[in-house]
Amino acid sequence: MKEKQFIVLNSAILYVIAFLLTTIFHELGHALAGAHFGAHPILHHNYVDYLSINQLHAIKKVYISLAGPLVSLLQGILAGWVFLKVKRQTLFKLFLLWFSILGLTNFFGYLMTGPLFQEGDIGKVYQLLSTPLVWQIVIAVAGAAVLFYAAFKMTVPLLQFSYKPVWVSDAKSRKQFALYILIFPWLIGATLVTILYLPVIAVVSIIYPFSSGMIFIFPWKNAKRVNNIRCSKEVGIGKLSAVLYVLLIILIIVFRGVLAPGITF
Repeated sequence: MKEKQFIVLNSAILYVIAFLLTTIFHELGHALAGAHFGAHPILHHNYVDYLSINQLHAIKKVYISLAGPLVSLLQGILAGWVFLKVKRQTLFKLFLLWFSILGLTNFFGYLMTGPLFQEGDIGKVYQLLSTPLVWQIVIAVAGAAVLFYAAFKMTVPLLQFSYKPVWVSDAKSRKQFALYILIFPWLIGATLVTILYLPVIAVVSIIYPFSSGMIFIFPWKNAKRVNNIRCSKEVGIGKLSAVLYVLLIILIIVFRGVLAPGITF
């Protein structure tokens, strides 16, 4: 039983690390684009302030708004590519899986919610470009389709982190293992991320850590349907990792102590 507890803990820590890095890179994309166009950005832990963005041309504001989601998309693609290249089912490979899916979730999630949240990155783009609602809906549906497909494709890679055949031997055991490596880490990680996001700048900052992970329900449900899982020979995922604790603490210090007060570009 202790092994599965460590799996939950390790996966949750990796989720938080991947989530915070996704947030940092996303906001850094906005900040760098803002600096390039002379908006004088101030980079914070989960948002960017601009000292002089109002005088910019609309198309420059579009580029700034798109920069964050596009960085997340690039992150998702590159991390996914590296994930496929790594053969051993190590903690690093599990991080790559989280890092990839969170990057994709960020980008395609914005496409999904663009018509609903006008203050979001894609929502702002729609306003600036006066995008017809019908096209917003088409893009949202396409984004949802890609995101759900990516979520379903997570099922087998996640189950392959099991190093005991009994954990993935039947439908019930596979679903339970997915609960330990996917659902519990998401819920625990989202709670910690929400706390680290405080104080609330926008309501979406509180909603996002939990709502973005709703797609993980699909690969969890799908776990009972897949068969012939190739088990891992790596047992590190079921052991306590002091390195993860150190990395998490360092990242939290940077996130809250350095970025939260703001860095002017």
